Amino acid sequence: MAYGEKILQIKRKTTSKVFQLLQILLYSGENGISRSRLLKYLFGCDAEGNLSANLRVIIYHLRKLLREMELPEEDYIRTVGGRFFFMSSFPVEVDILTFEKLIKEAEGQPEEEQLRILKEASCYREVFLPALAGEEWVVIAEAHHQRKYFECMEKLCILMKERGDYKELLEITAGAAAAYPFDEWQLCQMDCLIALNRLEEAMELYEKTASMYFEELAVAPSEGMLAYFRELSSRMRPDISGFDEIREFLRENKYIDGAYYCPLPSFLDIYRILSRNMARSGQSVYLLLCTLIDGKKKALKEKPGKQAADRLAETIREALRRGDVYTRYSKSQFLLLLTGIRQEELLIIMERLDSRFRKKEKTGQFWMSYRIASVAEL
Repeated sequence: MAYGEKILQIKRKTTSKVFQLLQILLYSGENGISRSRLLKYLFGCDAEGNLSANLRVIIYHLRKLLREMELPEEDYIRTVGGRFFFMSSFPVEVDILTFEKLIKEAEGQPEEEQLRILKEASCYREVFLPALAGEEWVVIAEAHHQRKYFECMEKLCILMKERGDYKELLEITAGAAAAYPFDEWQLCQMDCLIALNRLEEAMELYEKTASMYFEELAVAPSEGMLAYFRELSSRMRPDISGFDEIREFLRENKYIDGAYYCPLPSFLDIYRILSRNMARSGQSVYLLLCTLIDGKKKALKEKPGKQAADRLAETIREALRRGDVYTRYSKSQFLLLLTGIRQEELLIIMERLDSRFRKKEKTGQFWMSYRIASVAEL
């Protein structure tokens, strides 16, 4: 909170009832808030006791707090017709109300003006009252404002792509991705980077986003993300002309022993090709799902689990043959494609994985579980 150029010093916790009341009144704006709704916001639906008396005490302390905040001497908390208001002789600007006003103002405007207003509105991307995230009214308000913000961003993406304003849109969507990292605003960022021919940056963003999904949500990237990976991979090929150059481009740079690691999109393609070829070649192919669990068969915990998963990835590469392929499917799961082996050899492979993993993971906190099936049966 600021008055003019001066940041106001607030001598209360932002989660206190007194400060909550101030936030509610500011958020209610010129329409104010009814007594019943104010009591519900402050005390909840199931509160007992003399709530009106409690409200009077909170209002008293809020007036005292406002006097301590070096504001002009005024009666800011007023009741008119059974509704409560924050009133002042000077204009009051609340960021979220400004955002709502801009969104409404953009409706029905010519494209040029609409674009200007939406760009201004896109700057208001902070989560609504994060310190009060457990309060029901805050949860409802945040959902509403988030939906409005997403609609604003989606419209901006359409308008700015049509105009080819990719550089500016990249900056705007970077803000959206930072505020809402799991709502795939990175897709629009990759669109911009591809259009600007900054393909290596787009690939780095894909890998960073996929890693974040693994680490934070323990899920694989969406189909949209996988589609972008294929688009990037296809466009990052060098300009080549001769067959010999193509062969050199396809060859591995150096000899690497052990299984071949590839990103999930590439693993999908390899799996589908092998599945198609099995009927003709007669070669056996097995899909092995390797899941890392703790001693109580529960999900992995933060840093120790990440380190164990990294050790498991190293174990898989070392324990399998060069012709086998593996990928990381989630934070704690790996998929392995085992080719040209007999069913009776599967147990030997799993025992080898266990044995080598135990040598690397000496804490005894983590174990592996397996699911396996023939690709021909899937």
